[in-house]
Amino acid sequence: MEHRIIQASIVDDPSMSSLADFLGKWPWFHTLSAELRAMTLGTSAEIKVAAGEYVARAGEPSAYWYGVMRGHLQMYIVGPEGDETTLYYLREGEWCGDGSLLKRELMQYDLRSLTSAHLCLVPANTFNVLRSSSLEFSNFLCDVMNARMGEFVGMLVASRLLGPEKRVAKALLMLAKNGSEDALRLSIHQHDLALICGLSRQRVNMALASFKQDGIVRTEGTKGYLVVHTQRLRNYIGI
Repeated sequence: MEHRIIQASIVDDPSMSSLADFLGKWPWFHTLSAELRAMTLGTSAEIKVAAGEYVARAGEPSAYWYGVMRGHLQMYIVGPEGDETTLYYLREGEWCGDGSLLKRELMQYDLRSLTSAHLCLVPANTFNVLRSSSLEFSNFLCDVMNARMGEFVGMLVASRLLGPEKRVAKALLMLAKNGSEDALRLSIHQHDLALICGLSRQRVNMALASFKQDGIVRTEGTKGYLVVHTQRLRNYIGI
């Protein structure tokens, strides 16, 4: 894992959100003592990774708690025959790596950047100190893991009980983070969307074509960004 962090680009762009700004967004950080805040800032790092770059690999030691300052990450596993299964799609403001750190086990999945990303890396030792010293931090971890488990359950239910179109719609709403905005632009390739849905790329394309006709989604720009209308997605799913 260490060689990947060394190779990653250290952030030196003052226009980008700093580590202090990112950590300062979280209420648990402000409840820490001055000593713990200084330790967290002093030991954590921020890096930039390119789209498609691995942040962590399955089987490697769990070394960091990862916070997404900007961009999108994919948690996925690869089967014995090379088949990929997406476990979760991390968006800006989300964290991962806590489960492996808590169990002191090797990484159980690959973590890859789907877009260029700006990440906060909290070392395992710092993570453990915060967990043992701060009730607010521990409560935050419970909230993070509970929210992720809810997403896992939703994806499992969709894969077992919903038809292909509603599975795609459910995945799009998850990627939009169930946002309240009328229209949200998603930076995701159809191949990656198919992995999240557990469907073929062709089946996802058919569903998207139907959604475009109904005004639920549209493509935008030369790169074909997908713009989703969240309320229309909710109406389609029936929530």
